[in-house]
Amino acid sequence: MITGTALADPAPSGSGQDGSQPAWPTRPGENQFPRLPSETDIYPFIPVPLPTDDPWYADPADLDNLANGDVIRKRVVTTYLLAVPWPPVHTEQILYRSTDSRDHPIATATTVLIPGIPWLGPGTRPVISYQEAIDSLDPACNPSHTLRAGTMKETQLLLQFLGEGMAVSVPDFNGKTNTTLAPSEGRMVLDGVRAVRRAGIGMDNSAVGLWGYSGGGSATAWAAELHRSYAPDLPIKGSAQGGVPGDKHAMTQFAMDAGPGIAGQADFIGWIWLIGLSREYPDLLPLDKFLTADGMTVAHDIERRCLYTAAATGAWRPLKNYLKDQNAFLDPDVQNVLHRDSLGYADTPDIPVSMWASTTDPIVPIASIEPVVKSYCAAGANLRFFRVPATEHISAELVGYEPSLLWLTAVLAGADPGPTTC
Repeated sequence: MITGTALADPAPSGSGQDGSQPAWPTRPGENQFPRLPSETDIYPFIPVPLPTDDPWYADPADLDNLANGDVIRKRVVTTYLLAVPWPPVHTEQILYRSTDSRDHPIATATTVLIPGIPWLGPGTRPVISYQEAIDSLDPACNPSHTLRAGTMKETQLLLQFLGEGMAVSVPDFNGKTNTTLAPSEGRMVLDGVRAVRRAGIGMDNSAVGLWGYSGGGSATAWAAELHRSYAPDLPIKGSAQGGVPGDKHAMTQFAMDAGPGIAGQADFIGWIWLIGLSREYPDLLPLDKFLTADGMTVAHDIERRCLYTAAATGAWRPLKNYLKDQNAFLDPDVQNVLHRDSLGYADTPDIPVSMWASTTDPIVPIASIEPVVKSYCAAGANLRFFRVPATEHISAELVGYEPSLLWLTAVLAGADPGPTTC
């Protein structure tokens, strides 16, 4: 079992006094799905242990004494796409020490994929820290597990970086408790890079690039912003980040009710956001302080899901309809959390950044990133920001993927990052 920060037990929290499940809320004009199966239901049939059952993930007794980025243990594993092993790729997993948003020591993992082809650019093989859009609330959904189980949803995007001859590190940047959209994401990304360089796998002198979109874009952006203050020792040459939910004040207004019609598909964001942040700040954002009994029922159902069924459960189910007080998030303590969880307030990236966002994104509205862009430009950031018209969330990722990959490859090869858009 995992030691250290405890994971919530879904059985008692979602059950009634007699052990039965509470009635599932079904309301007119809302999502009419019954309780859905979860992605995690398939994992007992896959011969890879769940993170909660795998002693490799356990915190060491001396975690407090380790430095950020120190390697706790590592292992060689095989990565799969469905049931097919990846092409010639050597894969190692590293458990390492990091720090959460409250400066508590934590342990999390990264998976390092080293292709069997050479890097043809100058210098040693570079490392891409690739932040998947995990957007999930169960540790079984983290890439250190899904890459081994064959269910990692961004495999095709990873393969192109490997095809360039670069090593790719995929961190569990939400940690073992799967917090979401918090500054600790950036810390775990940066400490994951430190761990790769300290692990004795030939990456100790490698240049580093960061890439991520959506939830992965949030972690990437946090790493870029925190680089100056948290990890200035790392030779990060550039960061490519898209679809970033940057300003949490704007995201909160959107997350309460994404809107009528097709826009309501994005209502699930509010649920994932609140549950994830309640784990990062349990003293300030306890779920039962804000949610009604029906809201707690939905939250306890979603809290052990991966992205797809969490989205299907939370879509067209506005969070505001399940709050005890619809003005609860105006509370000063909550506003303080939103402020510290927003990009652009604490610092400015000191590395070249390429960032893009859809102007018509129904999942992460552009209003949540434009204040960050304005703040970065005012502070003199080395930023190029691109607005992608006539797209939604997924198509905007695909539009920006190839240009961002080429830009990051060129920067890692020593090219000038190009003019800024500020």
